Amino acid sequence: MSHPEGHKRRSAEAAITSGLIFTVAFGLAGFFTRTWWFIFPMVFVGILPLAEGLRRLRAERPQRRQVEQEPQVLLSSAAAQKQILLAAKEEKGLVTPALVALKTELTIQEAEKLLEEMARKGYAVMHVRDDGRIEYEFPEFRQG
Repeated sequence: MSHPEGHKRRSAEAAITSGLIFTVAFGLAGFFTRTWWFIFPMVFVGILPLAEGLRRLRAERPQRRQVEQEPQVLLSSAAAQKQILLAAKEEKGLVTPALVALKTELTIQEAEKLLEEMARKGYAVMHVRDDGRIEYEFPEFRQG
């Protein structure tokens, strides 16, 4: 049975907090009484729970980043291709990745990847201009 992420986080934070409190308490008690035996409860009740809480918190960090990024809904490949085709039709069959990114919800990298894929499959023709600019031509939308 898995626990919700919030419970794990609270548990890690609680271990850190209690570990810090007990480490400081036993450390001060040992310092002021000048007895060495306070070191044992300080290690077992303070330092070990503190270290375990930090380990848990660190282990959760990549998972939290991934969860935070999930709400950004990415377009399905079919929806993205349809947006590219609409942009190409609007531009009379000639687009660049930057133009597609401007006219759609895609990033330049996503547009470039999809345009390359569409060219590989024969839906578009890739042209490299003399100045190095890459354009994609959709012949069915060309007028002339």
